[in-house]
Amino acid sequence: MSQTLAPRHGATLRHGLLGGAALAAALAFAQPAAAQGTASLRQEIDALQRRLNTIEAQQQRDAAAAAEARAAQQQIAERLAQQTDLTGSFPRSVRIPGTETSVRLYGFVRLTGSRDVEGRNRSDVQSANSVPLTRGPAARQGGDFQFGARRSRLGVETRTNTSHGVARSVLEMDFAGAQSSASTSSQNNWIPRLRHAYVEFAGFTLGQTTTLFGDTVNGEFLDSFSFLGLGGPRQAQIRYTAPLGGGASFAIGLENPLSDFTYNAGARVPDSDGTVPSVTVNRIPDLTARLMTAGAWGHVALQGLLRRIDYTNKGSAIRDERFSDEAWGFGVSLNASLNTVGKSRAFGRVSYGEGVGRYLDILGSGATSDVGLPGIDARNASLDLVKVSVGTIGYQHFWTQNVRSTVAGGLARLSYPSYAKQFSAGTQNLQNRTLGQVIANLVWSPVPDLDVGVEYNYAERSLLSPGAEGAQRGIGQRVLATATYRF
Repeated sequence: MSQTLAPRHGATLRHGLLGGAALAAALAFAQPAAAQGTASLRQEIDALQRRLNTIEAQQQRDAAAAAEARAAQQQIAERLAQQTDLTGSFPRSVRIPGTETSVRLYGFVRLTGSRDVEGRNRSDVQSANSVPLTRGPAARQGGDFQFGARRSRLGVETRTNTSHGVARSVLEMDFAGAQSSASTSSQNNWIPRLRHAYVEFAGFTLGQTTTLFGDTVNGEFLDSFSFLGLGGPRQAQIRYTAPLGGGASFAIGLENPLSDFTYNAGARVPDSDGTVPSVTVNRIPDLTARLMTAGAWGHVALQGLLRRIDYTNKGSAIRDERFSDEAWGFGVSLNASLNTVGKSRAFGRVSYGEGVGRYLDILGSGATSDVGLPGIDARNASLDLVKVSVGTIGYQHFWTQNVRSTVAGGLARLSYPSYAKQFSAGTQNLQNRTLGQVIANLVWSPVPDLDVGVEYNYAERSLLSPGAEGAQRGIGQRVLATATYRF
């Protein structure tokens, strides 16, 4: 039995040795393959690391860009906050830093071109009370053409919040002042002219602005001179306005006076009447008042005026030539506008007065005096008021939202004392008996704040008595075009 077991044990050992040799051979063959797999894995790991590095770098760049964007947004927000702080309390205004005052710059640039069909009229505006006479030299010369920009305007408005309300101020000018030299028309060196300079606070208006007896209908005319009967001087004044509720208000004012009268030697006003010493003086301010109501339908305004005209020659060195006199004038006016279709509206004004011609842009016609006429001396000279009545009616129609037209007509009649017919021919040129004016225009606003328009302006006047060269009538026909940009 032992002999039988021995051969079996040897076979087992031999099989074990053969298995170990086979395993060793397998391991020997597997070692190069494992080395090759490790290298490949290492390459993959390196590639993955490079991708991770690239992703991290991109993330860092994205983070930097995001931080930069956030910083830019913060700067924009800060700037917007600063701009909000500087926003003014009324449209198109800015707030002055550190104050309660808001300010805005406003005005317009205007180019006007005009052609006179009748007599030569070198004025850049056409007024019914001064159109060339039909037999005068200007009529014989024929029409005239001119360009101009002197009616451009520049203004500054401020508003300040106070514990007692808002204080408002306005300072406005244009370049329609008197010419400074003969070269003005060729070099266009126009002189600035003060239009408005006033402050409003607690119901009071202090400074220079349009009179309370002035036009309230605000018709749109391209000629810069006031339409007949719709004028009103801008002058220094003290005014108080009280609201009455429901869109109504009452205002009363004391305004700068200007004694104006005409006599045989011509028209006279204080400080520029051509006499030494001046024979026209101002004693007391003019008194004006206005009652007005306005609403979505339009407006109505009733106005009143009381003034005194004074003249004196007591400054004369010759005792027998010394004289003085005074006359109290008054005026009443009714203004109205009525809104019709859309933004279209009708408007009109009627006025009557004695000694109030300058308030209706009928200059030099406050009063007349017979001083200097034959048989009149200082002891019996008189000062008499000139009566004037004037009516104006018009309509503004909007063809579209940005195209509109205005048509208007006005008539005025003046009444003088009988002795005024004895004045010299040169003075008769100033004494208008009747005045008439008709205007028609078309205005187009292609973009906001820009107006382009054309207008026909007809004006005529007749004199009390024939003037120089026997002329007793004057006619003006003007066609003008304007381009106005507002800011």
